Amino acid sequence: NAKQDADKVRDNAAKAQAKKNRGPADDAGSSTLGANQPQKWSDYTVEFHFPEPSELAPPLIQIIDVDFKYPGRDDFGLKDVNIGVDMGSRIAIVGPNGAGKTTFMNLLSGDLVPTAGESRRSHKLRIGRYAQHFVDALSFDENPVEYLMSKFPEAGLKPEGMRAKLGKFGLAGQHHLTPICKLSGGQKARVVFTAISLMQPHILLLDEPTNHLDMQSIDALCDAVEEFPGGVIVISHDAQLLSRLCMDEERSQVLVVEDGKIRQYNGDFEDYRNELIKEITAELDED
Repeated sequence: NAKQDADKVRDNAAKAQAKKNRGPADDAGSSTLGANQPQKWSDYTVEFHFPEPSELAPPLIQIIDVDFKYPGRDDFGLKDVNIGVDMGSRIAIVGPNGAGKTTFMNLLSGDLVPTAGESRRSHKLRIGRYAQHFVDALSFDENPVEYLMSKFPEAGLKPEGMRAKLGKFGLAGQHHLTPICKLSGGQKARVVFTAISLMQPHILLLDEPTNHLDMQSIDALCDAVEEFPGGVIVISHDAQLLSRLCMDEERSQVLVVEDGKIRQYNGDFEDYRNELIKEITAELDED
């Protein structure tokens, strides 16, 4: 509900400060103390980067009059969805938990097929997708370097070059040769981000991308998203990321998923957040 969403957005600043006080999350480096503990904040440099993709003629993704329902479920669905995504699009997807934000993202990616309506994608389109289940699915015996070199031979990188990429995304050197199945969730997340970068995507679809990241990495992700010339669509409770995503009012939009509908919010993310806080304050005053 709106109260839940407002609470999460409003609590973000306090959590961010608490994380900042702790320094880099141990997921960035090691989960053990002693000789393997993470580098100190001052020595810890993360620089996320998603390369400039090849040009594609618009629209990259077009969703036209789409309805979607899961088989056997009449209690949930999306109706009359219309959206176009191009190079440079900046879209924040917001709304209560369980409203269908991830379902909408899966329709955009093509992982779900509409029940009715039309979904079109440029046939050369490359989508860089971040979601928790991709992180969870990394359970290989290969180490990150082996995994990325076998998955992206076209990158033409030697092991040292691949390790440099992993380091930029905040995976400490001692974990580059550790079997992926033994890495923490946060360490796996950095492997996923590195893989997305190597894909050279035209569009980034990011579902709660900050969950495993410390403050410096969130800053680095915000910078990378800002600089990326392709399209970016984000689901997140991280107010900093959504505010940065929607800084350019000309090309950004906030889409609210609620009650089976997707509507464009009339304003930027800061307006939306302030409206939520007013709503929750009014509810508390009534109590």
